[in-house]
Amino acid sequence: MNETLQKAKRVIDAIAERGSILIAFSGGVDSSVLVYVAKESGADVLAVTADSELLGRRGLRDAIKMADEIGVEHEIFNFEIMRKKEFVENPYNRCYHCKNYLILELIKIATQNRIETIADGTNMTDIAGDRPGYAAITDAGVFTPFVDFGLGKPEIRKIARHFGLSVADAPSESCLATRIPSGTEITVKRLSRIEEAESMLRSQGFCGVRVRDHGRLACVEVQSDDADRFRVVQEDVADAFTRIGFDRVVLSGLRSRTM
Repeated sequence: MNETLQKAKRVIDAIAERGSILIAFSGGVDSSVLVYVAKESGADVLAVTADSELLGRRGLRDAIKMADEIGVEHEIFNFEIMRKKEFVENPYNRCYHCKNYLILELIKIATQNRIETIADGTNMTDIAGDRPGYAAITDAGVFTPFVDFGLGKPEIRKIARHFGLSVADAPSESCLATRIPSGTEITVKRLSRIEEAESMLRSQGFCGVRVRDHGRLACVEVQSDDADRFRVVQEDVADAFTRIGFDRVVLSGLRSRTM
């Protein structure tokens, strides 16, 4: 833990040197920890949330809640990513186009607020493998202190627990577009039914679920210790999903519970 806190201290010092910073803020553990330590640095901090169909209503509520918990200035803007053809066509590098457009919008907000540094909560765990979104971040020169100082997701969770952040053990989230297979058009209708399906499962006590949209087929991923309980209620889930717009529901994968 001492080594982790030393890394956190390096992040704090690096942010302090910049004086002011705009942080892309989703309200998840990574961006929340980054905003918290940025505030600890004494720098002027602006947390900015891109409100769109990709985030969903629950995601927006979570971001507002965490910004309030941390006590940081928080700006929300309308992120019109669904107007971008190169994104909605859903190519393999969809995330590059999304991040690139997001960064352009963040630059506008930073300029309006006379902030020179834009930062992102990407960490060492995020950059394993082919990550088009991270490529957009590096191409734009966005500050990624967790990468720069070698912090991965487990360490970020430790820091969140150390500072008592309520999001410390929350399941990892990703934008709703990640539930749609590459090459399948991303539409508001698909995103809405994915959000509704996942919301229904959470209302039944399933935490950290994913609903993959394969047309009329919903492929559900639950946390490993929820698998048996899901099988018990699968028929009821299928009935509810039919009303949402899916014909069939299968349990397609297990996710590790957050530690």
